[in-house]
Amino acid sequence: MMQDIIRLHVPSQIIYTSLVEDFMRSLGAHIYPEDESKRDSLSTVMNEVFTNIVKHSDTAKLDGMVRFQLEIGSKDLVVSIFDHGPGIKVNNEYPPYSKSIVGKKIRFRQVIDGVVYMSILTPRNVSFAFEKTTSESGLSENIKHLKGHGMGISIMTKIMDSVTYSLKENGQFDWLMIKKFD
Repeated sequence: MMQDIIRLHVPSQIIYTSLVEDFMRSLGAHIYPEDESKRDSLSTVMNEVFTNIVKHSDTAKLDGMVRFQLEIGSKDLVVSIFDHGPGIKVNNEYPPYSKSIVGKKIRFRQVIDGVVYMSILTPRNVSFAFEKTTSESGLSENIKHLKGHGMGISIMTKIMDSVTYSLKENGQFDWLMIKKFD
């Protein structure tokens, strides 16, 4: 089975956000020629991950480029995005995490309609998952605990089928997101 691989390197500057969105929208037209809402969803994911990298990583000062690799197969789209930085802090630890927290599921962000959880898979790998709040009392409780940030990861976990974040080496991380085709 043949996969198409596309690589895109974009300067780690917020002014390039629309370029990343437009690129993904164009690629989405190839993947979902009949479904504009799915194309828009993929574009939104790319916006969120790119914006988060520009704002919260050390990529701009260490490397300058956000590197995307997209693999288009017959059954899925695999998106890898490489960045630099300290990683995500959990229990006052940055990756690689201690063995004492490996296997734990941790509340990462509370959003209005649910919670994003982070599961520590290995000292170097985490996965994210969204769990929707179904009750009215859960929604009103979530509103009390909302913060002004963290919505990007919520959007990514709602749209993509799989979202992971892995320490590769020397402060380089890889966001790996998978979207399965219908």
